[in-house]
Amino acid sequence: MNYLYKPMFRIMYKKKETKLLLAFCAFPLMLILVDMFDTNFMQLSAPKGSMSFLEFFGAVTNVQYQLTLPAIALIYLTTTCIHDEISSSVIYLFKDIKRSKILNAKIAALVSIYLSSFVALFFTSLITYYGYLKNLAYTSGTFFPSHSSDLKYVIVTISGILCMSILIVILSTAMSIKFNNGVTILVSVVFALVSYIAPRLQSLRYVFPNGYGQLYGRLGFGIAMFLILGLFIAYSAIFYVFATRQFEKIDL
Repeated sequence: MNYLYKPMFRIMYKKKETKLLLAFCAFPLMLILVDMFDTNFMQLSAPKGSMSFLEFFGAVTNVQYQLTLPAIALIYLTTTCIHDEISSSVIYLFKDIKRSKILNAKIAALVSIYLSSFVALFFTSLITYYGYLKNLAYTSGTFFPSHSSDLKYVIVTISGILCMSILIVILSTAMSIKFNNGVTILVSVVFALVSYIAPRLQSLRYVFPNGYGQLYGRLGFGIAMFLILGLFIAYSAIFYVFATRQFEKIDL
């Protein structure tokens, strides 16, 4: 493993942007508080005894992805770790290290921060489901869905969101090397927002990895996963090549 990864991860983990990102992982716990009041906000519904934990977690993951604020926190974290270090000449401290190692370590650390938040979201969802929701009429109390088709749908949905979130990290990394924070945040947020609405549009639903949850029934599990991974690899390669070329141009 790149020896720069661990120190960069520790530095990023201590940033306030990371703490804000992790704070959004408490979102499922809000369902417990909201359910105590007579409001339609964040209310769940499903046929009696039908919602398993993984189905609940898939729904939570999808809703949190569409909130935009966690994505903005992730993008802003990226800009502070890339552009701010370049503009303040902190990156000069790495002048004797191969540039690909620096860039790869930063991307790996940022992706790890996001995956840490994803794991935290999983555990808060687990606490919410088994600590409160399993006693409600619409939940089954089981971990896995009762039908394999429902399990495959959840896997496709979560995989698409995971891939999109990582793509946002790589894109914002590439943008922050060349552009200021404002431009990076704008472009990355627009990219995220377009991906939110793409699954609802006939012309764009095949363009982003997160669109295949709704197409799974038509395409099948294998093809949907293949296309998700194919799009992820293609976008990643484009963003990474752009990032590498821009990083090579920096004067250290």
